[in-house]
Formats: sequence, structure tokens, C-alpha cells
Amino acid sequence: MDPTPETPETFDKPKSTRSHVSSPPIADAKQPHSGQSDIFFAAVKTTRMPMIVTDPRQPDNPIVFCNEAFSFMTGYSEQEILGTNCRFLQGPETDRDVVAQVRAAIERRDEIAVEVLNYRKNGSTFWNALFVSPVYDDAGELVYFFSSQLDISRRREAEDALHEAQKMEAVGKLTGGIAHDFNNLLQVIIGYSDILEARVDQGDRSGRRAVEAIAAAASRGATLTQQLLAFARKQELRDRLLNFNQLIEDFRPILKRTAGEGVVMRQRLEENLWNCRIDPVQAEMALLNIVANAREAIGRKSGQGEVTISTRNMIQSADSADGPANLEPGEYVVVRVADDGPGIDPQIADKIFDPFFTTKEMGKGAGLGLAMVYGFMRQSGGLATIEPNAEGVAIALYFPRAAGVTERRAAPVQPARSGGAERVLMVEDQQDVGDLGKSMLEDLGYDVVLTRSAREALDQLAQDSDFQLLFTDILMPGGMNGVALAQAVRRDYPRLSVLLTTGFADEAIDEGARSYELIRKPYRRADLNERIRAVLDRPGART
Repeated sequence: MDPTPETPETFDKPKSTRSHVSSPPIADAKQPHSGQSDIFFAAVKTTRMPMIVTDPRQPDNPIVFCNEAFSFMTGYSEQEILGTNCRFLQGPETDRDVVAQVRAAIERRDEIAVEVLNYRKNGSTFWNALFVSPVYDDAGELVYFFSSQLDISRRREAEDALHEAQKMEAVGKLTGGIAHDFNNLLQVIIGYSDILEARVDQGDRSGRRAVEAIAAAASRGATLTQQLLAFARKQELRDRLLNFNQLIEDFRPILKRTAGEGVVMRQRLEENLWNCRIDPVQAEMALLNIVANAREAIGRKSGQGEVTISTRNMIQSADSADGPANLEPGEYVVVRVADDGPGIDPQIADKIFDPFFTTKEMGKGAGLGLAMVYGFMRQSGGLATIEPNAEGVAIALYFPRAAGVTERRAAPVQPARSGGAERVLMVEDQQDVGDLGKSMLEDLGYDVVLTRSAREALDQLAQDSDFQLLFTDILMPGGMNGVALAQAVRRDYPRLSVLLTTGFADEAIDEGARSYELIRKPYRRADLNERIRAVLDRPGART
């Protein structure tokens, strides 16, 4: 409550010279009910709501009364507080516009309620819900300003976390829709480049180089699209029970190569770490992205540094101060990757997981690596946070704990043979993607019938059920998606094998799709053949 212009001492702590006030002067004021005034101040003195009184009749409107709750909230003693203007609670990040609003209200002698960032004696910040009201005597003269305060830091943190989640959710929906359409376009480009590559003469070097360049560019586009889907939490996750200590140990050589020669990799893994149910491939990609960002940061500093990966178990309770404010209560495995690079400005730390935000030079990164990490963590039921420090940055991943014994990794798939004369019923509503898929399958030696909807596919089966494989897109118009079609086929044509494909997935269809083989768009010709053979050559499959 400072009606005077600010001075360079605005952010200083209380000075040793101050007005000497031995007792609340309001208690000594000539009031018609002094006994009631004494009772009132006795109550205010002991209440848990921080309260102060200032005297505008004295120079600089000093504080002449504070209760114990105010002293406890700010960390200052009563002797340090009395006689000072309350601007001593302000600091570098205090909103000057809010301060101006309070000053203007005091000059007008109006009530005002604001929320302002204040500073405690130890330098820490807190959000203060401030209410100021003028106090008049019986003659109508202004004698005091009364102010109540409330530390609302936890509420503000929760609101900020909610706003951030809403923003990321909105951006995620947009990017997820864009990524889905891009995957269909890239599927056509990649598919036809594979067909061209198989048909271009071996001696036509310029032609082969052109086809390879098209395929390479489309593959980079597919990687970018996959990162968008990861951020949007619209990728299909194949999770299983894993122990993160084992995953880090197995993946250490690749992480070391990613970090580079000038970076020392260290591990601090907690014994008896809990298990998690996660997608191991996406978890490894998340670690790669974080380590790659750490390498870039260390490179900007000196090229020499350390990256430390640590794990620990953590229990987040409703009133816990250990974990982030927007983490649901529960048991978590925390994976923390810290570097000793140049650090990051705290003012941009909350943007680090935004898509296309990057601190790298132009052309050095698309700004999707950490956005992909954030999306993967949210889709996995966890959370990713950043801890900006003066020296280096730490990114913490919170994975929900899962009970059970971890599984062994599957053996690598053997190279697939080419297609025989098997008949494939293909379902794809996008005409260009469907025509491409039919051409690829026929090139591989399959006899293909292409339909445009789930209903058309069922009608085809009713007339002719002599197919070995149903190859269907998941998202289709007409009220029946690929998962529902696969379920109907499994029920009515149990000997017909099923392979699903999609460039998009969400929680609504993930559960149903888990019991079927799936290949993600955009797929390569060889990958498609390998997956089809894995389905058709499985013991018990119809041939």
C-alpha cells in the first residue's frame, strides 16, 4: 500500500530506521467503544488470517500493526515490520501494474482486492491475495488502511497447471488431426516411391537417386508426423511391464553414442525400483530426445560436460510437496535426466514442452523432441517436468507404478518371404491410399479385393468368404470403424486373419485394437510384407 512513487529502494528489505510504534495506535484512538476495539484487536492479533494496518497520516504510509499470522507468512519479525511501507514485500517479479492499481486505489481511498506475487524474508516467492480497505473515524476522517492477506500459492499453481493442460490439450487435438491427414499423404508418397524403386532399372543411377531422395524426404516427414502424434497423445502405445533400471542399462550404449564423446554419462539407479507398464520403444525415444537436448546444451557451453540419469520411487499424496502440483496422488517411478550445461531462462522454462518451441539455432531442430516426450508421458498416465537451474537443466519423468513381474523382450522377427497366392480383402476409404495399397499388395503377389467401407467389406464376405486376410484401416466413416469390423469378422469368420492399419489412434479404440496386429501409416513395402507374413504364417492361421 504505497501511494508515493517508487524509489530504487523498492525491492530492499526493511531498514533499521523506522517509526517507533510500541502498540497499535488504533487501540489508543478515541473511540466511543474502546472496550470493543480492544476485543477486536485481540481477536485480530490471534487470528490465522494475516492482517496489517497502515497509517496514511504518517509519511510513507507505514505499517503500524501486524498480527502473528502476517509475521509467520512473510518470515519477518514484528520489530522488522512495524514502521515500514509494505512495498518491502515486492521483488523483481512483482507485477508493477498490480502495484499501480493498489497505489491508485489508496490515493482514491477505495477498497481493492488483487492477487500479487510477493517475497518472503528468505527470498522465496508466494502469491498473495490482498484486500485493502480504508478506515474512517466518526467524523469521516481517514485514519487507517486495513489489509488482510492470504497465501494462495498452491491454488495459483493448480490453476496454472490446469491452464497449461488445457492449452496443451487444445494444441494436441489440432496437431493430432493434422498428423492423421499427413500420414495418409505420406503413405501415398512413400508407397509409390517403393514401387518405383523396384521398377527403375539398376543402371539408371539418376532415376534411382531421384526415387531415393523422394523416399528419404517422405521418411523425414513421417518422423515429424510421428512426433506430432506423440505430442498430441494420439499414437497407439504397445505397453508392457518393464523395470526402468533394466531399460536404462540395456539402452546405455545408444544413449552414450547420442551424448557424444565429450559428455560423461552417469547413472544413479535406485535399488528395488518399482515396475511400470509402458511402451518400451516410446520410452527409449523419450530418453534419446532428452539426452540429445542435453548434448546440444553442453555443446553451446563448452562441449565437455556430464549427463546424469537417476531413478527413484516416489509416493505423491494429496498434500505432498515433493512432486509437482499437477501430478495425481499415487505411486510413481521418477526418471530424472540432468545436465551441467548453461541452463535455461526460468521465464521460458514453461514453454519448453510446447511444439515447435526451440532454443537451438535456425535449422538445428524442429522443436518437437520434448513435445513428443510430454505427449508420451501424458498418454502413459504420467507427467514430464523441467527443473531450470543456474547450472544445467533437469527433466523429470513420472511414470505410474504397475504391479507384476516384468516380461522378457521378444525375439527379433526373421525376414519374411514374399506373398503367395493368398487372397486379401482390403478396406480403405481414402481412394488414393486404397489404390496404392492394392498396387503394393499385388506387387507382393497377393490377390486383392478393395472395398471402401466396413459395410461394403461385410457385404463382400457374405458373397465370397474365401479370403485369408482382412487388411483394414481403423478410422472410417459410416458408423463402423476398423476395430468393430475386425470384431465382427472374428465372430462370424473366425478363420480369417486380421491386420489393422492407421495413421492415428486414441484411447477410445486403443483397447479394442490391442488384440490385433497393427501396422502404422505410413508403412514401407517391405514392412507391410513382413507384417502380413507374420500374420498369415502364424500357427493356426488359414492358408
